[in-house]
Amino acid sequence: ISMFTLPSPRTQLISTLSRIRHEWQDAAGSNSLIEVDGNMGMLLADLINGIDLGTTEQVQVLGADLYQELKDLLHSPAHNN
Repeated sequence: ISMFTLPSPRTQLISTLSRIRHEWQDAAGSNSLIEVDGNMGMLLADLINGIDLGTTEQVQVLGADLYQELKDLLHSPAHNN
């Protein structure tokens, strides 16, 4: 029997959501997240990446059009600088 147990899926999800919130707070600076205008597509991208969804699952969550838009954006030269 291992001394270490893997966190439950719920615990992993809570940790992922918390990490994403911290990243968004860092990006918002001193502004409240309630008052910050956000990009919902990027928020969804953060979520699906944070919970390690496979490609098929990502397309299912985002829809084919948004999935392709995000894929194009994340692989564009301007975004990679």
